[in-house]
Amino acid sequence: MQDWLQSSAALQEELSRVRRHFHQNPEPGFAERDTANYICEYLDALGVKYERVGQTGVVATLDTGRSGPTVALRADIDALPVAEANNCEYKSQREGFMHACGHDAHTATLLVSSRFLQQHLDKFNGRIKLLFQPAEESPPGGAVELIKAGALQDVEAVYGLHVTPDLPVGQIGIITGPMMAAADRFEIKITGRGGHGASPHQTTDAVLVGCQLVNNLQSIVSRNLNPLDSAVVTVGQIKSGFRFNVIAETCIMDGTVRTLRPETRQMVRERLEEIIQGTVQAHKASYELEYEYGYPALINPPEGADIVRQVGRQLLGDEGVYELPWPSMGGEDFSYYLEHAPGAFFRLGTQLSDREQFPLHNPRFDLDEKALVHGVSMFAGLVWHHCGIK
Repeated sequence: MQDWLQSSAALQEELSRVRRHFHQNPEPGFAERDTANYICEYLDALGVKYERVGQTGVVATLDTGRSGPTVALRADIDALPVAEANNCEYKSQREGFMHACGHDAHTATLLVSSRFLQQHLDKFNGRIKLLFQPAEESPPGGAVELIKAGALQDVEAVYGLHVTPDLPVGQIGIITGPMMAAADRFEIKITGRGGHGASPHQTTDAVLVGCQLVNNLQSIVSRNLNPLDSAVVTVGQIKSGFRFNVIAETCIMDGTVRTLRPETRQMVRERLEEIIQGTVQAHKASYELEYEYGYPALINPPEGADIVRQVGRQLLGDEGVYELPWPSMGGEDFSYYLEHAPGAFFRLGTQLSDREQFPLHNPRFDLDEKALVHGVSMFAGLVWHHCGIK
């Protein structure tokens, strides 16, 4: 396997070219029309069959013509509403949008993998499905749309990757069990009684209630959660008032809840409303709560994670496989795929070595494109594990 998976200058050049095209032309979730068209044109040039799903999803299929398993590989194709602060030659050409989470690299890796896998199709049995998924950054996300369209039908295993600036080029990160958190969202509207700032005794101050509530909600993690479990309750936005000397009648708070276990998710949801109810009642105010369940926790099954480890060691050596010490509290809708099929999700090290590295979602985020060759190798190696003619 290692012989035909060796990287080449031509492969690296193609990956950089394709990735930079996507980086210059970012599009937000469910609006990735130019991105999807480029993917289809690339597949057309290769003669690879595909179908459009919804407005911007693309599912391609490489069929060997021989009986065997079906393996799926996934890339998310959407960008973020972030104004890029880099000054590189491939800087975003769409004001206010940027591939600040590396989805341009994911899409380029999978697209170039289609060429690479097609060139070596004689080494496989079965079928390879390539899932170009929209809207990972925009709940409810695009994974559900592809799954409903049959993208995982008869799939034996599904794999995905995500670039990370925390690992060097030539290394992947993997963990068994929970890898990324369930990501929920809430909005609380507190209604009090407004009035003049000089007469607080005649009012019920919604801002005061909101401030108390921010503090009280933190007790869920600090006092209701097992210290060995993990959860995050964050109030990220507070909107209230319209004038310096008027006590606000309403206060609207937006936030997120992140958990790794279904039991914890349910406990936090229940305690959240109990604390809201008690705090608001104590101040003689009222409230409305909207709670949106987002992506479930991404849980790598042991078998899938072990396959990633095995393929990683074959291709990158023992030092190339890094055991992630703990999950991320970020959300990822690849979790839906793993609810329907075995497989795993892993990190691809893309850390810069020649300049300062900024984190994901930062307007100055960038990555080392040399890492993408390892992404293609990992995808091909995972397919070979399941479908290779031994």
